[in-house]
Order: sequence, then structure tokens, then C-alpha cells
Amino acid sequence: MDAGTLRRTWLAEGRADVPADAIEAGLWEELAEEAERLEPFAAVRHNQRPGLLAMRDGSITSPQRCTVHPGAAALRALAQSKALADVAAEATGAAKMTAIRFGYKFYKPGDYMHVHRDDGKCEITFSAALTPGLGSMGWLPNLRWLTTEEVVERLADTPYPDGDAFPVQYRALTGFDGSRIPHWRTPLDGQSREVLVTVCFTDLSV
Repeated sequence: MDAGTLRRTWLAEGRADVPADAIEAGLWEELAEEAERLEPFAAVRHNQRPGLLAMRDGSITSPQRCTVHPGAAALRALAQSKALADVAAEATGAAKMTAIRFGYKFYKPGDYMHVHRDDGKCEITFSAALTPGLGSMGWLPNLRWLTTEEVVERLADTPYPDGDAFPVQYRALTGFDGSRIPHWRTPLDGQSREVLVTVCFTDLSV
């Protein structure tokens, strides 16, 4: 996908597909091994406060349950990938994109994430499944340009709204406008634990 197509897709849909060959197969293996090694040390993230909480940076927090870890060398290598930074810059039109937040999320059966918006500093969030059974994420791209207050008012009583499905692909990264587009993950249905990897970029030129 060329830069023009990336930019048009981002503006129209709030998403950016990373070329399949941008990340070497060997790094995916290292990420999977690292996630398995670090999982016993992951911290529980269990926010039980009901409803949506609007933050000053434009993000929206909500109830969720999973375990998280910031990763180690393999995940840092992914976050520092020039190919990934190039996709981030081409899609968003930003001058200098740098990864500022990344980590693993481990989902056990029943774990979930209610509708929310990401940290306001995240110009683009990339995600991929490290396990094949994670499934799609729900999102509402039609609410992308609403204010935080408008989103909270519309979705306060709907932890899993009726919306579109965002494909979280197995060992293939997709970027999305997570700080503007409300998104969520319904309770994991199945018997196995699943692993998500995320990398958030921001523009340091401003």
C-alpha cells in the first residue's frame, strides 16, 4: 500500500494496514516467546468503576479486566521498527512519529474491555494478536469526531454498543485512531488465554 492510499484510508476510515512484510517472521516468534516468558509477571488490570470517565486529555476510561506487561527486548524492537514508524507517519501525515507506549495484554476467558478511547497522546495505535483465537474488536468510527462529552453522553449505559467489527489480525499489525474512535472488547469466549500486542505512536515534532 503506497503512502497516498495509507493517508486516504486513514482519513476516511481511521485505520492503516501495515504491509505483511514490514515485520520479519523471526520477530513475531521472538514476541510470542517473550510474551509467554513474561506472562507470570504481568500485572492485573481490573478497573471496576462503573460507566465512562472522561479525562482531560480527551481519553475515556471504563471498566476492564485483563493482565498487562510492558514487554522487554523483542517488544522494544517492534516499537523501534522504522517500517512501523514510516506507516504511522504516512497514515497520519505527522512529521516525526515515535512509539511512546507499548505492551502485552493477556486475556483469560471472560476478560473484557468496555467501550473507551485511548490516551490522548496516541496519534495512532497499532495492534496484533499473538495467538489465533483473540477475535475482532468492536468500534464506532462514525463517532470519531465527536467531543469526549458527546461520546460519554451517547454511550454511558452501553458497555458494548452495536457497532462495526475491527479485525485484530494474527501476527499482522493494523493501526487505528484509538484516541478518537470508541472501541471495546467483549468478554473473551473460549477456554484458552489470548495475547494482544499494542504499540502507540505520537508526533514529537509538535
